[in-house]
Amino acid sequence: MKRDRMWKSGALVALGLVVTGCGAPAAQPGGQAAHTSAGQAAASSQPVTITFWYGVGTTLSQDIQQLVQEFNRTHPGIKVVATYQGSYSGGGEEQQKLLAAMKAGDPPTIAQIEVHAMPAFAASGQLLDLTPLMQSSSVDKPSNFLPGILVSTEYQGRYYAVPFNRSVPVLYYNKTLFAKAHIAAPPANWAQLAADAKKLTSGSGSNKMYGFEPLVDWWPWEYAVESGGGSILSPDLRRATFAEPDALSILNVEQSLVKQGYAKVETGPNYWDLMTQDFINGQVAMDIDSIGSAGKVTQGVGGKFQWGTALLPRGKTLAVPPGGGDLAIFKDATPAQQKAAWTFIQWWTSPQQSVKWSTETGYLPVQKADLRDPVYQAYLDKHPQYRTAIEELQYEHPSPASPAYLAVLQPVQQALQGIFDEGKPVAPTMQQAAQAADQNLG
Repeated sequence: MKRDRMWKSGALVALGLVVTGCGAPAAQPGGQAAHTSAGQAAASSQPVTITFWYGVGTTLSQDIQQLVQEFNRTHPGIKVVATYQGSYSGGGEEQQKLLAAMKAGDPPTIAQIEVHAMPAFAASGQLLDLTPLMQSSSVDKPSNFLPGILVSTEYQGRYYAVPFNRSVPVLYYNKTLFAKAHIAAPPANWAQLAADAKKLTSGSGSNKMYGFEPLVDWWPWEYAVESGGGSILSPDLRRATFAEPDALSILNVEQSLVKQGYAKVETGPNYWDLMTQDFINGQVAMDIDSIGSAGKVTQGVGGKFQWGTALLPRGKTLAVPPGGGDLAIFKDATPAQQKAAWTFIQWWTSPQQSVKWSTETGYLPVQKADLRDPVYQAYLDKHPQYRTAIEELQYEHPSPASPAYLAVLQPVQQALQGIFDEGKPVAPTMQQAAQAADQNLG
């Protein structure tokens, strides 16, 4: 449920090549009439078969298959064939398969696309422009969605996807340890977080408890750059600007806490899971993690201590990066398949299914109506930690809409590992990453 964070460089290069020389797709006709009539029209003959590629496995794959079976049962004129294609992360197996299928002219009808990869796929010219469909839809009209949830679905002012499995990073904190340290509330800004981390740190050696643990990953780094008052890329998307002073302010605080012994970091390929486990084990009092980890934390902590989530601490502002994936339709599909795909997407994002998906998986709800649903209200009463994520959506800020953005993040991740794993100085390390990013931006 957390944002996938591994990628392969070769796939990123290929993804950049896909967009070369391609314009944005033309708007397609249709709307709510297509939603209401697609299944009915097809039912008089053979069902319209559409393919759906997704990239979340294990129990999440089982959840998707169950919902797809329910759709097929209630829509006899449409048959959705959903298949797990490997990780949907940037450069992951699903993305590589999508690139190959696009090159061969045989993509699926619908695909899950990681939010940071959306600009590259939209710029390829192979996605259906959903703007007219959404504007005329009673279900997926843009105003029906929660504020902020659509930031990753737009490219150059047009909608090319709808939200699917969405998450945000939040601050996790150990309420029991906060009470023992006589700290009344979670930190609202980074000055408070630094002061709290010092108060919460105790012990030594294998018994040491740290006040904070930063996640050495580019997803919360996006938050750090923009919340500190900086920017990741220049307005024209041609130059990296994340090494300027404001962009480094939060990173400097985090590294300082690590060097002073008030914060812990995890390294290696399982760094994210290890960080989450550190919080579960009571070894750190605060960390920044995906709201998608809340289910694992709930199960792991049990009754060992009280814990909660809070809004990410502010820098000069608060800018929350989107996480997860969205659903897009490929425009090479036949008109009948496009209508069937739009029927399926609207069914999935309607409150009944959206609430079921959210409560079963921990992903964010996407529609305003979801929050009024009695089932979801009961879910929030039982799991109040998710209220933080919903509140954060109003602060969600789109990642740079550059088709080359994933390639920009490669040197960033390497730089973060150098800063936190090896103790390299923040400014020169990020300056080197910015220079490498500029080369990828071309």
